[in-house]
Amino acid sequence: MRKTVTVMVAAATMLGGAIACQAMPLGPDAPPPPGVGAPDCPEPFAGPLARVLELSEAQKKQIRSILDEQREKERAQQEREFDLHEQLHQLEQAATFDEPAVKVLATSLASLQAEPLVARTRTHARITADLTPSQRTLAEKMRPKKGELPPPPPCGCAPGERRGHGPADVHEMR
Repeated sequence: MRKTVTVMVAAATMLGGAIACQAMPLGPDAPPPPGVGAPDCPEPFAGPLARVLELSEAQKKQIRSILDEQREKERAQQEREFDLHEQLHQLEQAATFDEPAVKVLATSLASLQAEPLVARTRTHARITADLTPSQRTLAEKMRPKKGELPPPPPCGCAPGERRGHGPADVHEMR
């Protein structure tokens, strides 16, 4: 019985040690894990996709400005949506039920929630307009078809693709 307990404790310790070693970086100069500021994935769009589509610097700058503009609009839209939810919450807490006011807020909230779909389509059209015909063709080929999973990013940032980002690659450094 004592031997069994000793073996179990040793096995649990080794397993815990292996898990801890896997999670720890190699040192202060170790590269960040994938998706956390990895040098080969500086930005979601302008990094890997820009390389595959061979975007010019002017195109990268234009697309970056489009995405920044869209991000600002999304923040403003989220704030308006939050305000409407707060107003709706106040109406729910009121002593009397004001159905016309709730309907007005619900209608406003529904139209506001439809805006991201329109904005996403508008942003896609603006970005596509900045691409050359060959870049559009390539981008369309890269787009997943209905029911397919999107392909992993071409920079090695996909889950399971380590490419020098941690302890599993120690043997490559020797």
